[in-house]
Amino acid sequence: MSNVFYQRFLILLFLSIALFLGGNNLVHLTDPDEVFYTLTAREMADRNEWLTPYIFNQPQFEKPILTYDLIRVSFDAFGQTPFAARFFPAVFACFGVLGIYALGLFGFGNERRAFLAALVMATSAFYMAMAKTVFTDMIFSVLILYSLLSFYLAYLNPDFRRAGIFSFYIFAALAVLAKGPLGLLIPLAAVIIFLLYQREISFLKTPWFLIGFGLCLVISIPWYWYEISKYGDVFIKEFFVNDHWRRLTEAEHRSNDTWYFYPITMLAGLFPWTLFVAAAFVDLFKRLKFTIKPFEYFLLSWILVVFIIFQVSHSKLASYILPMFPALALLAANYIDERLEQYQHRVLKIFAYCMIGFLTVLGIGVLAAHKAYDVYIPTLVPAYWLSAVLISLGGISLVLLFREKIREALILLGFSLVSIFITAFMIVGFIEPHISMNEACLYVPSLAMKKTTILTSKPYARGVAFYTHQEVAVLNIAGENYFSPHPIPIITTEEALEIFLAAQQETYAIVRKSQYEDIKKHVSDKFQVNLLKISGRNYILKIDPIKP
Repeated sequence: MSNVFYQRFLILLFLSIALFLGGNNLVHLTDPDEVFYTLTAREMADRNEWLTPYIFNQPQFEKPILTYDLIRVSFDAFGQTPFAARFFPAVFACFGVLGIYALGLFGFGNERRAFLAALVMATSAFYMAMAKTVFTDMIFSVLILYSLLSFYLAYLNPDFRRAGIFSFYIFAALAVLAKGPLGLLIPLAAVIIFLLYQREISFLKTPWFLIGFGLCLVISIPWYWYEISKYGDVFIKEFFVNDHWRRLTEAEHRSNDTWYFYPITMLAGLFPWTLFVAAAFVDLFKRLKFTIKPFEYFLLSWILVVFIIFQVSHSKLASYILPMFPALALLAANYIDERLEQYQHRVLKIFAYCMIGFLTVLGIGVLAAHKAYDVYIPTLVPAYWLSAVLISLGGISLVLLFREKIREALILLGFSLVSIFITAFMIVGFIEPHISMNEACLYVPSLAMKKTTILTSKPYARGVAFYTHQEVAVLNIAGENYFSPHPIPIITTEEALEIFLAAQQETYAIVRKSQYEDIKKHVSDKFQVNLLKISGRNYILKIDPIKP
């Protein structure tokens, strides 16, 4: 390897560590998903359990075991902190950037292009966000990346064939333990489609492919076998029927169930490289029958498999298609680098204009958001000043471009993006009450020192349980149940609410405004409803029976 390789490797490593691990303790765990995974890991730790996930003191089977166990390991090393909970998604994101660099080196045979692909991935908005969030998706996606990287090395190098195929299946098996059977289906389908494109399906006839498949089953099946043996139909119905088949046939988030949700996510998620991704696809399809290279076919197979699998599913979330983002970054980098070689001046100007447009839209958006949602934007940082600064930076950059000072414009735009990143960290404390239950829950234990059941709104149940260490009941009059069942009381009628409140000497509640109004409407004649505090969107109440 050349000195340039080691220099770029270190740049990517330190950049990834700074972006993905830096500041991970500044924001408490958010609702509803981060606290879901972290509460499960904590309950497993309390039980000294490594195989069965628990939540609300009952087994839960929404996801396999790998992510929970990794969070437990992190808790043992760093304590039960937000940094610890987010540690492994961030570490996997770092490995993902380095894995893209390696795949780009072997696929493109070009160090600069591989480095650019890794840089595109590391600085893409959606990848950065997922790297700093407690989800299974980053771990799952990076394992799929390394599975496909292993295959492509085996495909290119006969001397690495056995090791590559075995690695392909090992990483796929770990992905199965991270999120489910798609951990094997996605990479295997991508490989098969690619080999069909290449008319080399005979590659699968090597005995190592069959042995590797057996190795994959040996690694992944025992946990599933254990849960089925212990919990039987309960595990099968929840994991396979509810969390896989039902998500395929029924939308959990109905507003996302549109044909354009994933195309928009693909483009927006790779900001600030969005236009280059779109251009790369247009260019690729123009060349599809003539000059497309085997590695581009490989990336296209990868993207198509992920897109088709999740597009046909009615339950859609942006995080589901994260496994295709490495392939998108590689395609975008290939397009950018080819154009830089031909039209460097023009490409850099297009990129600069895109950044200027972003600053301008963001500046206008700050004003609009402040007017519509002033509670989210702190008065300590007046919106009109922030808007003026953003638009001014864009205007100065535009003047520099008109004077053909492209380098100076790009430096200023880069400084602008860094400044936005730092500003976001500075004001995050003002936003936290709207995305985390931590502040609201800190107020309750200071008043309720004994064991009790806290009444809460449906989206808050996990966060309230996590931060208060108390049992919870959900107030959801005339509302829908959870998509996946939760083993907690769910109060759906006025009569049930009265019975619940009467069973406790005093009740603390952390609810939304609408539930606060429901409580006052339905039980204020029999119970004293005291509003203790409003934290973000959270109404903190103390409810006592009215003494005769």
